[in-house]
Amino acid sequence: MQSHRIISGLTILMMVVLVAAGYLLVAQPQLAAASTANESLTTVNGQIASSQATIARLKIEQKKLPSLKSQLAKLRHSIPGEADISAYIDALNALASSAGVSITAIKVDNAVAYTPPVVLAPVAPAAGAATPSPAPSTSAAPTAPVAPTAWAPTTDPLITAANFVAIPVSITTTGAWPATQAFISGLQKGARLYLVTGIQTSVASADTGAGSITAVIQGYVYVLLDPKGTALAEKDGTSSPTPTPTPTVSVSPNPSGSSTPTPTTSPTP
Repeated sequence: MQSHRIISGLTILMMVVLVAAGYLLVAQPQLAAASTANESLTTVNGQIASSQATIARLKIEQKKLPSLKSQLAKLRHSIPGEADISAYIDALNALASSAGVSITAIKVDNAVAYTPPVVLAPVAPAAGAATPSPAPSTSAAPTAPVAPTAWAPTTDPLITAANFVAIPVSITTTGAWPATQAFISGLQKGARLYLVTGIQTSVASADTGAGSITAVIQGYVYVLLDPKGTALAEKDGTSSPTPTPTPTVSVSPNPSGSSTPTPTTSPTP
């Protein structure tokens, strides 16, 4: 009887051991693999959702692409990738004709490399400066004035002296003052950016007509080198050309007195 109990106990123990061994050797690895697969599935689903959101955003941005290309074309016309002074002179001739003035001279000087603006710190009051003391009163003491903050110009690290230049251009015109004003306004609002830095006027000679004035307009046009062209040039082992015009390019008026000047020297971009 005792032996039967021992055999029964050993049998039950072996069954428990077999169940435990089956769980540890078969079920546990499968459960761990299933858990890992679930985690991977969650990660992949998150990546898919993120990719779908990115695709949806790109589709929205793609609809804006034609408008962005149009803006880019206008900006490239405003600040081109090369000097192209000859085409600019043609545009000036057309503007002068529509405004009613005659261009008598155009001068293009050497290009000037871009220099980032320097932010000037506000000037602090001198130490020990005497301040007049007001008469004693019962009112509250005045607060100290707040020092003005310096103006911070807008800059871009992508715009450097290596890819951005300013070309001084001086234009001399003859015509009535309203027509001269229209010409200057057209310069500032034209397709190509022209920054007016100075205007000098004087009474024109008598043979140009009564009420005519001579105006000398000084300013800059700008050139931004194409970064793609520069990168390709560096990849090929060649240097990208810098759009520097020939020094002191002068343009004299036609003998016929028309508003279209004849260049005496062709600028070289």
